[in-house]
Amino acid sequence: MVRRSTVAAGAAVLGSYAALRSTHAQAWDRRAGVALSRPLGRVGDAVISSGTDLGSVYAIAGVSAVLAATGRRRAAVDVLGAGAVGWTVAQGVKPLVKRERPYQAHGAFRLVAEPAGDSWPSGHVAVAGAMAGALTPAMSPAARLGTFVLAMFVSVSRIYVGVHYLTDVVAGLGLGVLSARGWTAARRAVRRWRRR
Repeated sequence: MVRRSTVAAGAAVLGSYAALRSTHAQAWDRRAGVALSRPLGRVGDAVISSGTDLGSVYAIAGVSAVLAATGRRRAAVDVLGAGAVGWTVAQGVKPLVKRERPYQAHGAFRLVAEPAGDSWPSGHVAVAGAMAGALTPAMSPAARLGTFVLAMFVSVSRIYVGVHYLTDVVAGLGLGVLSARGWTAARRAVRRWRRR
């Protein structure tokens, strides 16, 4: 049975890609970027610029290490695996689409170091979505909400710091959820194979 979240994630990726082909949608994308990047001052900029790295490969390593150190080895492996899949898929797709980043195409103000690769999809958001997707099945409803809020923070932060459009982060989030589902399915398949 396919989960609704998997269908929604796939629809997010496909819908975002379709929007790239529409001039009207791209204009709306730029307006959304302007609206979501209104300056919050020096402290706000510093917090968001630092917090955006909660979707980096360093975050995968850090979260996995903390989980392993606190005795949650299976969750650590799931975060490491799903996060790595999310990052790899996002990096693999970027050269196929070749979308310029907002600061390159429209002179958006960039608050972080110049990122590698193209804009669509957001790798940071794919990583955050994949880690959240890997963690939430075993969490309480309150912890799930917290994980969701962190993934949304990373999503908005990538627009705020001037390196992504809204459609980039929508695609990244969808890819992250699909990566977590793919990791879980692969882990279950390996477990079934070992039992034979």
